Amino acid sequence: MELRHLRYFIAVAEELHFGRAARRLRITQPPLSLQIQSLERELGVQLLVRGRRVQLTEAGRALLHKAREAIEAADAAARAAQQASLMINGRLRVGYPAAGVFELPPLALRTFQERYPNVGVETVVATTGAHLEALRTRQLDVAFVRLGVLDRETMRFRALQPEPLVLAVPEGHALAQLPVVPVGRLAGEPIILFPYALEPLLYRYLVTDVLGRSRVAPSVVLEATTLESACSAVAARLGVAFVGEPLTRIFAIPGVAYRPFAPPPPLSELGVAWRQDATSNAIRWFLEVLDELAEAAGPNRRLRSSVAGNGRRSPASVLVDRPSLQVTANGGIAT
Repeated sequence: MELRHLRYFIAVAEELHFGRAARRLRITQPPLSLQIQSLERELGVQLLVRGRRVQLTEAGRALLHKAREAIEAADAAARAAQQASLMINGRLRVGYPAAGVFELPPLALRTFQERYPNVGVETVVATTGAHLEALRTRQLDVAFVRLGVLDRETMRFRALQPEPLVLAVPEGHALAQLPVVPVGRLAGEPIILFPYALEPLLYRYLVTDVLGRSRVAPSVVLEATTLESACSAVAARLGVAFVGEPLTRIFAIPGVAYRPFAPPPPLSELGVAWRQDATSNAIRWFLEVLDELAEAAGPNRRLRSSVAGNGRRSPASVLVDRPSLQVTANGGIAT
């Protein structure tokens, strides 16, 4: 006996007419009659009296009551499963960027909390290095990080928001007199960088891709842990530093001048990282919120493809269409 047999029987029992029941079920009458006969043979009882009028037997009336209960229970089970697939009650632990001026992280958090008020959102402010370690040890669910992930075997990364970099130089420095600074002019200049442990992908990108491709051997005189300490060191004429362009509009320190790089300028890029084996609905829907916001921001902010094969995200990568989120065969969330 299958649920469809019960649905067929209920339709005939309620209509007391095979033709009307067949139209209601959107099938033809002959297969409906065969299915009812098959059900009667399986149960070993006569359910209907066929003639000019169709009537229920005593066995048919007894089956009708229980068949309705069975169908209602099956429908309720299906609804419960469907609702459970959308339920995201619980919590979401988000790694928030410690530095930079970005639109998406605060907007995404606010939108997510408004849309899913039953989810408790916990934010942890830290650098990319700390966020990647917290993802590895499952202390975070998702995290905003710069430029990519180190472990592509267990992590996923989606680029979200590019950030052009400019050069912070001491006022009166020779480079401060230039309208734009070629990267090659940094040869021999003392440079201030964020430590590799705090921003591993950004450190590697600046040393290898930006300075290395311009054949500039970096002379790192200081590894500053905050933007304030980096710019203070620049003001003290200890060296020059790479700074996100949006910060220059709101972060001014006496004695520091900001100069753009000659095209193409180096780009940092904020993205979101999560574990490949993540199965939480909360994570999936947070990624969907980011997807919607990034697309709504316009073509220059659309989501980009995954990290390059070396684990770094190339800031010059071409834009791609909006990806869709899927749950992979092993339960992970994929783009």
